[in-house]
Amino acid sequence: MTWGRFFALDWGGLPAVEIVLSLALVLAVMIGRTLFERYLRRRQQFISEKQWRVLAKVKNAAFLIIVVGLVAIWAPSLKTLALSLTAFTVAIIIATKELIMCLSGGVVRLVSNSARVGDWVEIDKIRGQVVAMDLLSTTLQEIHSDGRSYEFTGRLVTIPNAVFLSQAVRNETFYGKYVYHKFSLIFDAGKDFAAVETVVLDSLSRDMAPHLDKARRANETIERKAGLDLQGVDPVIVFETTGEAKVRMNVTAFLPTREAIRFEQNAVRAALALLAA
Repeated sequence: MTWGRFFALDWGGLPAVEIVLSLALVLAVMIGRTLFERYLRRRQQFISEKQWRVLAKVKNAAFLIIVVGLVAIWAPSLKTLALSLTAFTVAIIIATKELIMCLSGGVVRLVSNSARVGDWVEIDKIRGQVVAMDLLSTTLQEIHSDGRSYEFTGRLVTIPNAVFLSQAVRNETFYGKYVYHKFSLIFDAGKDFAAVETVVLDSLSRDMAPHLDKARRANETIERKAGLDLQGVDPVIVFETTGEAKVRMNVTAFLPTREAIRFEQNAVRAALALLAA
C-alpha cells in the first residue's frame, strides 16, 4: 500500500495525516525520554538528588512538548469543528474531572512551592522524600510513618496531584539530616530520678560530641528559615506522673536523623542499667 492510498483511507471522518503525525510525535518524545533516563541510570548505581530533579524536568518538558505538538498538529482541522466542539468539550471535562483536578493540583503545588524534589514531606498521612514530580502526580520514596523511625521502607508511592487541592502538606525537609527526636522512660516513683536524668544526659552528650558543631549550624539554619526561636541542640527532659503512680521522663533531643534511634537506645540502656542496679 502506497502512502497516498494510506492517507486516502476512510478513518471515520478523522484526517489520516494528523493521526500519523500525532502518533509519531508521541512515540518520538517517549523514546527520547526513555533513552535519556536509561543513559542517566547507567552512569552510576544510584541516582542522586540532583539527577532526580533533572528527570523530573525532562518528564515535564516531554509532556509539554506532546501537548503543544498535538495542539499545533490538530489546530487546522479543529477550526472547521469549532461549533460542534462546545458540547464535546463539556463532555470531555466531565469525563476527565479527575485529570483536570490533578493538573490543577500540580499548578497549586508549583505556585505554592510546597514540595520540591529532594524534600521530606507528609501528604495525606504518607511520609516520604520527593523523588519525582510531573503535572499529574508526585512520587515519594516512602519513609516509615510511625513518627519515630526515619528510615526508608524501600517502596515508591505515587500520589495524584489532586491531593494538593484538599490535603495539607507538611514539609519536613530538615529531617533529612537532623530531627527533634522524642522518647520516654517510665519507672517507679521511689527511684532516684535525678540520677536517671544524669545518666541519660551523659549518654546523649557522649554520642552527640562528634556532631555538635554541625548540629548547631543546622539548628541555626532551621531557626533562620522558620523565623522562630527553637529549642536548640541541648536535650530537654520533662518529668510527669502517670495514673499508675509512676514517673515518666520525656526526653527531647536534637539528633542526627540516621543515628537518632541508636542514640536513644544507648541512653535507654544506660538508664535501665542504673535502675536495675
